[in-house]
Amino acid sequence: MIPSEKMYSVKEVAAQLDFGVDTVRRLIYRGHLKAFVLPTVPCHRKRIYRSARVTESELRRFLGEHQN
Repeated sequence: MIPSEKMYSVKEVAAQLDFGVDTVRRLIYRGHLKAFVLPTVPCHRKRIYRSARVTESELRRFLGEHQN
């Protein structure tokens, strides 16, 4: 990863790929798309999903492998 590289949220990645947010989370969970999972802050409410960020280079790699 390049230190000044842009990071995208799951929602931003879903918009760029024209996928649903759940589909992008599934791709991350299954290892098809690499992402950094942000640390959670202890609070009274549990999150169903952990926040994740995908680097620009990883998004380009994924697009290059999966374009028609």
